[in-house]
Amino acid sequence: MNLFVFHLLLLSEEMPIKQLDGATKAKVKAALAALIILGLAMALLIWLGARVTHRYMHGTSYHRPTPRPDKSDWSPQPLQPGEKFEDES
Repeated sequence: MNLFVFHLLLLSEEMPIKQLDGATKAKVKAALAALIILGLAMALLIWLGARVTHRYMHGTSYHRPTPRPDKSDWSPQPLQPGEKFEDES
């Protein structure tokens, strides 16, 4: 449908924008340019947000909290009541 209307506009003697005076024509062209620039800016911001989100989700370990060490042989264990430290003889 839109192509048909566009084709009819092309076949007409004068384009609708050519019928406008100079100031209104400049305003229309500026509005179209602003829409194009805003559309490109919006696409750029969406791409940038997706990239940051992807890097956050699949990124390096500094984005994740460090897990606390659990009990192991090399870490000292708390003394139980009545138990002596090994170095105390």
